[in-house]
Amino acid sequence: MFDMLDGWKFLAGLGIFLFGMFMMEESIKLLSGRSFKILIRRYTGTRIKGLLSGIVSTAVLQSSSAVSLMVLAFVGAGLVTLINAIAVIMGAKVGTTITAWIVAIFGFLLKKTCPGPVYHQYHP
Repeated sequence: MFDMLDGWKFLAGLGIFLFGMFMMEESIKLLSGRSFKILIRRYTGTRIKGLLSGIVSTAVLQSSSAVSLMVLAFVGAGLVTLINAIAVIMGAKVGTTITAWIVAIFGFLLKKTCPGPVYHQYHP
């Protein structure tokens, strides 16, 4: 079942992931100017702002994983503190849940207002 090749594939994938995270952190360090740092710190300055930023960014990107990875890169680059990053990640998870509830509620309301399925009978 678990053969030695699978272990090497796992380690190679983990290495590529960590290398990608390192490269993203270094790129953010080099590309982040003063205005970008001010913008990031303004929207993640407190825990409440971080939570709200996580909710909004997840709603826009539709991916809490992408938000989490970007925030981890921001922490590595020194743009966001760890406490505020945790708030943003928690907001991302809350944003995913809120988005799912909105889809479920509107989907149910849409199902109630739309007529039933129309069946067509095709005769060859």
